[in-house]
Amino acid sequence: MILGWVRLAVIGFAALTVVYLVMRVYLRSVRRERLEKRFDAGGIAGDRAAYIEKGMAIYDRGLKKRLLWLIYVVPAVAVVVTLYILNFQ
Repeated sequence: MILGWVRLAVIGFAALTVVYLVMRVYLRSVRRERLEKRFDAGGIAGDRAAYIEKGMAIYDRGLKKRLLWLIYVVPAVAVVVTLYILNFQ
């Protein structure tokens, strides 16, 4: 029985890791594209590459990137709460 739970945890963690990586790449590409379009629209002085890199550095320290960790937290909490409710209530 314990082996089944360990296997479920490992497979679940692997699946969540794939989801996390895909979302991370997708959100970074969306942010980069938005910065490129904003620069190409005009009105921004300076080097295009420097503007995009500065914007990506701001994104890397931002809240949206940190919220990606909820991909791991929310399902884990949901499983624990469900197990608690089913077994101890």
